[in-house]
Amino acid sequence: MAEPADRNSFAEAMRKAAPYLNLGLTFAVTVGLGVAAGWGLDRWLGTSPWLLLAGMFLGLVAAFVGFYQTVMPPKGGNKTP
Repeated sequence: MAEPADRNSFAEAMRKAAPYLNLGLTFAVTVGLGVAAGWGLDRWLGTSPWLLLAGMFLGLVAAFVGFYQTVMPPKGGNKTP
């Protein structure tokens, strides 16, 4: 059976890792939403495949910006993600 000290260290490790645990899902959902929006606009406006490509590009840019903001520490010295 785990001792309370082990439980506290595990909880602390999970608190530190929490911002990074959902990065993959967030990245995929952001790109997917951009692609879906571009595809929908292409069908509605008949501009295929240009808005799909634009949506994919914007989704990738938004995903990378979110990834960068989560992984890189702020410049002010505050290390809270």
